[in-house]
Amino acid sequence: MNGLMNRYKKSLENTPKPIMPSQIKGTKLDLKGLMEYAKSKNISPAKLSDAEKKQFL
Repeated sequence: MNGLMNRYKKSLENTPKPIMPSQIKGTKLDLKGLMEYAKSKNISPAKLSDAEKKQFL
């Protein structure tokens, strides 16, 4: 097995499991607002701070 495959398998082990819709009942997210806010700051939504993200929950 080559190094690329080893790194791929290791990254799969560290990848979190998906979140099922049943686990997030009652949570509302203004995704459009979040995306527009991130775009206005010229950064990706993933780079927003947790406090900034909480504004849209």
